[in-house]
Amino acid sequence: MNSYHDKFIKERLSVKQNAIDFLKISISPDLLDLLDLNTIVHVKNSFVNKEMKELFSDILFECRMKSGDEAYCAVLIEHKSYKDPYAGFQIGEYLFSAYRHQIKNREHFKIIIPILFYHHEQKWEFQPVEAFFKDNYKDFIKFVPKFETIFFDVKSMQDESILAIRNIAIASMLMTQKHDNDIHVLMDRLEKIFESLQTIEERNSFSSIFVYILHVFRKEHNAIEIINKGIHKPVNQFFMTLYQQITEKSKLEGKLEGKLEGKLEGKLEGKLEVVVASYDDGLEVARISKITGLSEPEVVRILKEHKKIK
Repeated sequence: MNSYHDKFIKERLSVKQNAIDFLKISISPDLLDLLDLNTIVHVKNSFVNKEMKELFSDILFECRMKSGDEAYCAVLIEHKSYKDPYAGFQIGEYLFSAYRHQIKNREHFKIIIPILFYHHEQKWEFQPVEAFFKDNYKDFIKFVPKFETIFFDVKSMQDESILAIRNIAIASMLMTQKHDNDIHVLMDRLEKIFESLQTIEERNSFSSIFVYILHVFRKEHNAIEIINKGIHKPVNQFFMTLYQQITEKSKLEGKLEGKLEGKLEGKLEGKLEVVVASYDDGLEVARISKITGLSEPEVVRILKEHKKIK
C-alpha cells in the first residue's frame, strides 16, 4: 500500500502548480518570502539510499531563492505505519547523503529544506536530533548536528482548512490522506469538494481519486456498494459513472484496461483490477456482472485467473 500512496502523492506533486500550492501551505511565510516559487522545477532525482527505502521516499524540487542562490525542497513521504522517534536521525542521514552527492558531482552547494509528509493514524510529536541530548548533555549539545525539519501532519489538519484550498488536486489529495480509514466520512468531504469543481481540468483531476479509493478500501470496506447506496448524491453518481466506464468500455480479449489508472500511473496494476477489487469488497458474482455488464461466466473466469475462486 505504501507504494500506491507514494505514486498517488508523487503524481499530484509532480505538476508544477500543485507543487507550488502544496509548498505554500507547508513552508512558513517568512521562508516563502525568500523563495521564488515560480522557478520551481521537479527534479527526477533521489537522495534515498537502499537502507532508507523502507523508511520513506522523496520527491525533489529545485527552486531559486530571491537572493539568486538555489535550494532543494525535499518532500519525504513517511512509510512506517507507526511513529518512529528516531526519524530525525534518518532525515539527518538523508541530508548528509544529499550534500555528499553534491560534493561528489562537484555541484554548487544547494541548501536542502526537508519536509516530512506524515499521513498515519498515530499522533506524533516529531522530535529533532538535539531533543535526545538534554539534561546531562547540555554542556555538550554544541557537538550534536542541529537542523530543522518541516513536519507536515495531514491528520492534524482541519477539514475546513483543506476545503478552503482552491487547488482541487491538492485539496482532494490531502482529504483522502486524512480520511483513508473511513470511507463514509471521506465521501461526505469529497462531496463538498465536488460541488466546487468548475473546469474540465478540475474534473479530470478529481476523477483519479476514485481509483485511489478502490485501492485503499477494497479490503476493509465494500467501497462500490457504499458509493452505490448514496447514488442520489452527485459525487456518488460521478464515481459510479466512472466505474461503469472502466468496466464496460474497456473490454479487450476478456481483460479490463484501467482507463483512469492511465492518468494516475499509466495503467491499472493488473488489468482486471476493477472486477477483482469488487470481489474483494464482498460483492457477489451476480452483482459484479450487473454493474460491469459482463456475463456471470466471464466474471467467474476472471476471478479464477486471479485465483480468487476455484
